[in-house]
Amino acid sequence: MSGFHNVNNINLMAQQQSMQNRVKVGIKNWQNATIQDLMNFLSRNTRVSIVDASVEGQTVIGYVASKADADSLMKWNGIRFAGNNLKFEILDDNSGTGTSNTITLLKNFLLRRYKTETKMLDLGNLHNDPELVQKGLFSSISTQSKMFPALMKLASKEPQLIVESINLSDNNLKDITGIASLAQTFPNLRNLCLANNQISRFRSLEVWKNKFKDLRELLMMNNPITTDKLYRSEMLRLFPKLVILDGVVLRDEQQLTRIYSLPMKLQQFFFENNDLGSSSTDFVTNFLNFWDADRNQLLGLYTPQSQFSLSVDSSMPSSSVTESDQNPSFGYYLSSSRNISKVSSEKSIQQRLAMGQEAISKNFKSIPRTKHHLQDKPNEYSMEVVSCPQISGFIITLHGFFEETEKPEIDPIKSNGPQRSRRFNHGHNSTNNRLSKKSFDRTWVIVPTGTGVVIASDLLTIRAFATPAWLQDPSQFPAVVPQTINPSQPLQTGMPIAAPGNQAMAAAINPSISTGSAIGSAPQLSPTLQLPPDVQARLNPLQLEILNKLHLETKLNAEYSYMLAEQSGWSYDVAIKGFQNSVSNIPREAFIQ
Repeated sequence: MSGFHNVNNINLMAQQQSMQNRVKVGIKNWQNATIQDLMNFLSRNTRVSIVDASVEGQTVIGYVASKADADSLMKWNGIRFAGNNLKFEILDDNSGTGTSNTITLLKNFLLRRYKTETKMLDLGNLHNDPELVQKGLFSSISTQSKMFPALMKLASKEPQLIVESINLSDNNLKDITGIASLAQTFPNLRNLCLANNQISRFRSLEVWKNKFKDLRELLMMNNPITTDKLYRSEMLRLFPKLVILDGVVLRDEQQLTRIYSLPMKLQQFFFENNDLGSSSTDFVTNFLNFWDADRNQLLGLYTPQSQFSLSVDSSMPSSSVTESDQNPSFGYYLSSSRNISKVSSEKSIQQRLAMGQEAISKNFKSIPRTKHHLQDKPNEYSMEVVSCPQISGFIITLHGFFEETEKPEIDPIKSNGPQRSRRFNHGHNSTNNRLSKKSFDRTWVIVPTGTGVVIASDLLTIRAFATPAWLQDPSQFPAVVPQTINPSQPLQTGMPIAAPGNQAMAAAINPSISTGSAIGSAPQLSPTLQLPPDVQARLNPLQLEILNKLHLETKLNAEYSYMLAEQSGWSYDVAIKGFQNSVSNIPREAFIQ
């Protein structure tokens, strides 16, 4: 642990360490000469120095520097000196006693520093602990480097140490090399303080990546690393369940707990609840439809405070990916890219964040026209939707690909002014403006407004093309994608927009069009298919049509028809196959009476 030693006391501590390590020895059959003659003889022949020698009866008592020296001296038993055969013996082996004493010292230290009421182990400012300093545990780099692993080993064997929080502040740490074993000893740690140290590099923390899977709070104040612009995002990357960083709440803890609660099925389209599922799917489908046809029609969804940013991820797909672009062209995007791991100028980072309709419109016109394939190739896309209680809204993240169909409406280089391409080109030639397929990730933050919704934030990340965005398990059901509205119909702004929980989310794309016309008119249900109103309200017309068709085909009652549709992922073919395979086991009361 770098920096733990006290420079002013290093000589004293070195002497203390030397005294701890030395071993007491005895020498017999020496009487025909003086003690000084004996010491000189032994030093000259055995190369072992004996100090503090004195006579006790017939034996000379002295000390050698270490156990190794004592063992070396024992090999000279029987050597002739002044007419006699000398006899050596070890009288007090401090190595065993010293180790035992050190273990006792460290155990007592751990218990003294442990606070039962808060379940916190205070390991702060270790190099100024009087007892540790007095015992010489910081007397050398070698000694102090062994101390923390020894502490962790002892802590793991102390059942009374139930630790949820650890304080490691004020230890002059430049990295965590010396304390890396903390993750093995306390993998379920909840709170960690590393404040007032000298940690300056993210790489030094990589050894702890995904190790503290329950870490809730991290304190890093007064470390050089906290001034880095990537500090917050890197800490969230390293510690996936982090909620509080330096006293600032970064995430909704309850929401995070729900997301990480098991069991969670890995699935192509993840929706926190049914309302968000149908609403967000309609929103995304219709948004992309207008994005490909006429982006101006979307501007009514952005307010003066809304933000849009574009980021280029220029990393290459693995060559093992069958369908991937190993020579991608990002020329149309680089001048607008806000990838803060590539753009070092704070001014450029701020300038490339578009805020308000005018700036967002300019960005829309500066990137190529596109064609998405969410409807005809749904298995090439995946989506996650979660609520965002802080703004009473929700967040949609879509992964997939698009085809670039036309050059930008305006030249992005000219519209953004002269660029220093060497500094900002991400390693690619900005003159290479070839139209091609691109993979992307897009995240929208949607906020209800009482009468509708607005897009508060829109983040588009462009990547080299690689397919698919989702590796479908053969046992998974095919995705159900709603029908879309006609993008040729102009978008009206300033009119009511559907809020979450309503099947009319498509109205967020075109408020003048009713839900039925946006995603298909609701079908006429069979009189025998009587659904509870709250259940029917959650289903979109396509789901109702599938449900009605299953009901008529299988003669199952409403409850069992719904169960069959839901369990088959709203796939009619899968549902019918499942029904045929299990019809003999279905109870009589499941059918229409």
